[in-house]
Amino acid sequence: MRSQPHTGLHPTYIPQRTTTPIPQLRLLRPLRESLQLGHPWVYRQALQSPPDLPSGTVVEVVDREGFVARGLYDRSSPLAIRIYTLDPSEPVDAALVDRRLGAALSIRQRVVSGLGRDTTGFRLCHGEGDRLPGIVIDIYGPIAVVITDGEAARTLLPAVTDSLVRRAEQLSLTTIYERHQRRAGSGGGLLWGTPPNLPDGLRGRHPLELVIFEHGMRLLVDVEHGQKTGMFLDQRENRRLIRDISHGLRVWNGFSYTGGFSVAAALGGASHVVSVDRAEAAIDTARRNFQLAGLPTEPHQFLVEDAFASLGRSKAQGERFDLVIVDPPSFAPTQQAVVGALAAYRRLHELAIDLVAPGGLLAAASCSSHVGEQAFLSTIGDASVAKRRAVQLLEVRGQPADHPTLPAFPEGRYLKFILCAVS
Repeated sequence: MRSQPHTGLHPTYIPQRTTTPIPQLRLLRPLRESLQLGHPWVYRQALQSPPDLPSGTVVEVVDREGFVARGLYDRSSPLAIRIYTLDPSEPVDAALVDRRLGAALSIRQRVVSGLGRDTTGFRLCHGEGDRLPGIVIDIYGPIAVVITDGEAARTLLPAVTDSLVRRAEQLSLTTIYERHQRRAGSGGGLLWGTPPNLPDGLRGRHPLELVIFEHGMRLLVDVEHGQKTGMFLDQRENRRLIRDISHGLRVWNGFSYTGGFSVAAALGGASHVVSVDRAEAAIDTARRNFQLAGLPTEPHQFLVEDAFASLGRSKAQGERFDLVIVDPPSFAPTQQAVVGALAAYRRLHELAIDLVAPGGLLAAASCSSHVGEQAFLSTIGDASVAKRRAVQLLEVRGQPADHPTLPAFPEGRYLKFILCAVS
């Protein structure tokens, strides 16, 4: 592992003020209004004669009326330009990165309840939503985890690292770690600092596993091997909701991963929680999370099983639960997968509704950005009709305030969390 910031990234990394003209890329489609309203993407097919420029080159988007926006060019992606500013006098440089991260931190300090005390895991930068497209930064206690999406965004990594280092004392950081957006490609590892020297109560099994607090709930995070940057921070407020409503309930939690919803339910007073995930390592961590919370692992159950199969088996055995939670991984990684994804959601929700006791609750989630809220809701409605069960929508939620979105960027509103009453 390296203890110093990356070097040797593309030489076009964030040009400073220069007399060299900035390349101008002309729009083939009428996107001026969309971009000026704040949509941050320009696809290659929307450009007239896309150039052969290195990824990370600062470019200007123009049309027949003149300047539209300024961003970074990505030569290897269908998403050719990510927009960083609409101001023709504002350079895309390290100072811009630092300003945007400073603004993002200021927002989190205002909107994340108990930040740094009861809650030590949060998203500092949510890419496009914080006007730093392609850059995600999650904070887990003393560790900042950075993911860059695409070659162009990765050229900003030194500036991101420098900005975080300047705020290390303010954020109580000892470590900046890069995670791969995808397995392919180079890079990854320690960007700055050393693995934190944690006290026993916050220490995991290896240097990059640690315990964070979420509204006072203790949860293990493996920033090196865990999903995403270590865990799913976007469900933080929904886990709190589950904790608030679970007293005395029998709870079934499918696709449970490391048991965040399960621990929340048990801490909220659930009488019995079943956690189901096909990954044995995830279920092992779920058990450890119960132990961290001071919860007995019995009478609760931890099943290494496919969630669809478990739902069917539980129904066949005559089991019913007061609260059923289904939070699967994305069923629609691409637009082409949407039809199949909607069919999978319908099937999942039919099975889940079957398992809900009369008068019980269903919590259903989708992290598929290609599946809109109304389409997702329709799968719950279709399932209720198929199973002849009446469903009432109690809450329709999205991601929390540290995962902000832009009004003109519906693609950013990816998370759907639906709480229903089933009679």
